[in-house]
This record gives sequence, structure tokens and C-alpha cells, in this order.
Amino acid sequence: MGGGTAVRPTVGWIGLGRIGAPMAARVLETGFALRLCARRKDAAAALVERGAIWTADAAALPPLCDIVCTIVTGPDEVEALQAELMPLARPGTLFIDMSTAAPRNALAAARRAEALGLKVLDAPVTGGVAGAQRGTLTSFVGGTAEALALARPLLASFSQRQVACGPSGSGYRTKLLNQTLMCGSLLGLADGARLARGWGLGAAELQAALEGGTGSSFLLPNYLPRMMSGEGPVSFTLGLLLKDLTLARTEAHALALPMPLLDAALAAVAVAVSRHGAEAGVQELAR
Repeated sequence: MGGGTAVRPTVGWIGLGRIGAPMAARVLETGFALRLCARRKDAAAALVERGAIWTADAAALPPLCDIVCTIVTGPDEVEALQAELMPLARPGTLFIDMSTAAPRNALAAARRAEALGLKVLDAPVTGGVAGAQRGTLTSFVGGTAEALALARPLLASFSQRQVACGPSGSGYRTKLLNQTLMCGSLLGLADGARLARGWGLGAAELQAALEGGTGSSFLLPNYLPRMMSGEGPVSFTLGLLLKDLTLARTEAHALALPMPLLDAALAAVAVAVSRHGAEAGVQELAR
């Protein structure tokens, strides 16, 4: 064996939103060659300054990349991108979608991949913007063991856990389950914040009292201060939460499963969207 260094694959990346941009930054920092697609060059400027290559045309990525990653709004965008880009890729190219989308997207992608000689994974993430910045996300992965083995070094650049969830669609299903569980905690936290404000309790004192107890959660330190004050950054929007819960409810409906908490959560989030707008942060659930 010689002393040469293995060449990292070239990664194409579409999606530079609140969580996609720090994920892409982690990929670049890890040493992957990164090609970005963004409608506006200024959205990619910080990454381009550090060595990424920008294009305004997504169709330019597949012929030049070994892995094509997408992290976009939802099922319609995923379907449109994969339908356009997969036929343009070289055989053997790996497509990884990290959006919160529908299992049907993964099944359609798997069919295209088989016909075109490609590989595909559905690999949505959880852990928030802070987790993306720190590289501590969890990736829920649906697809073959072979494709996951190829993807793992890339996924490890921004996720500390890459969980094999099963065949195509299983990553999306696990993420929708995660969102269903999370919505109960988020709405409970919103009600708690309202009650605390009514009693005149302070956020810092309340957080210190609750941490480590049965009412604590990952969301407590992240959202209690914002819910109490009505201020702070927007890291996850009401519109995206509504989309995720609607996808979960659609899957439950297909199985004829009663989902009383999910139905209540959907109604509450829809009201919040009507009051505050789809781009408002989920901390507005407490207002």
C-alpha cells in the first residue's frame, strides 16, 4: 500500500436554509470538495470564500458530483429536484435527501435510482440549528447498508449519530415519529410558559428548578426563555412544524390510526400560523 491520501468524493449541495447552511459548512470543514446551488450567490458567499464552488443551476451539479445532497422545504420540492437531477447523474452517484418529506418520496427515488444505476438514501436530521453548528445532529437513514456505508463519512461531518432505520422511506418515517413526539413536548412547554408568566415566575429561575426533573426535556433550555420573553432567534418556524405534523397525520390516516394528540397539535399550530404567520418561530405557540 502506498502512502497516498484517499480522495474525498465531491459533494453537491442544495439547500442553505437555517439548518442546511451550517450543515454544509461542516461538510466543507471536514475536507470534502463542495459545490453549492443557491438562487442567490450571496446566500452561499461565506462558504464560497472558504472554498466551495457556487452555481445558480442545480442541473450543473449531478454530472460533476459523486454525492448529491438536498435539504429543502418538503415533499413537492424533493420530488421535483429528484425528477430533474437523477437522470443527469453518472451511474453510481449517491443521492441523499435530508429534508423532512414523505415516505412516498423515498419509494419514488428508489425506483428512479434502480432504473438509472444510482444509489439513494432518505436521511432527515434532528437536533436543530445549534446541533448543525456543533456537528451533533442525528441522521435517521432509510436505504441500503451499502449506500449508508458510502454516506457515513459525509453524514458524520454534521451528525454524531447515523441511525440505520430500515429500507427506503424508513428515515422519513422515523423523522415524522420524532416530530409527533416533539410536538407534545413543545405544546406542553408553551402552556407551561403561559402559566409561569401568569404567576410572575422568571424564566431563569424556573429553568434551574425544572432541569433534571420529570418535566425537563431537550426543548426546555432551548425554548423556555424564548417563550417566556417572546424574543430570541427563529430556529424552527410554525409553517415547517405544521408541514411536518400534517405529513405525520397523513401517514397515520393511511393506517386508519386514531391520533388524538396529533390532531390537537395540528389544530393548535394552525391557529398559531393564522395569528403569527408561517415564518414566525415556534416560540409563538406560547403567545
